[in-house]
Amino acid sequence: MNCRGIRSSLTAIFAMGVLAGAAGCGLIDRPSAQIAGANLQDVGLTEATMLFDVKVDNPYTVPLPMSNVDYALASQGQRFLTGKADVQGEVPAKGSKVIGVPVRISYVELINAVKGARPGGTIPYTADLGLSVNVPALGPLRLPMSKEGQLTIPSAPSLLEQLKGLAK
Repeated sequence: MNCRGIRSSLTAIFAMGVLAGAAGCGLIDRPSAQIAGANLQDVGLTEATMLFDVKVDNPYTVPLPMSNVDYALASQGQRFLTGKADVQGEVPAKGSKVIGVPVRISYVELINAVKGARPGGTIPYTADLGLSVNVPALGPLRLPMSKEGQLTIPSAPSLLEQLKGLAK
């Protein structure tokens, strides 16, 4: 490799280092994500789906590819669910996008893991999510977010009342 090639390579490495350092120090805008809402759906006798609406903001002039979301749910310091959800698509350049992240909750696992949880009861929960994106020129980045709320564990009679309402 000649001097010109070495100089170009060193310049490129230096520029990437400056960009990475500036992003870490907050000098360059970073993408962000927040949990905009959470709704219980598909409530059944043994499980339900909690749908988290995640709003992602992209400050860049190019689209931001998303790859997956990792999640962990806990109540009273006791983790009762962890997992990953594949996310496809991109956040538009200089724009935002809301994505739905479905999380399946098994009542049996929840009751076994969380002391005091029982059918018909309500427990506090904390949801910790992390959206993985691929930042152009910098690489993978995890955007952490968290939400606290209340989760009601249905009892058999309340589910039967819901089913009666559907039959009318």
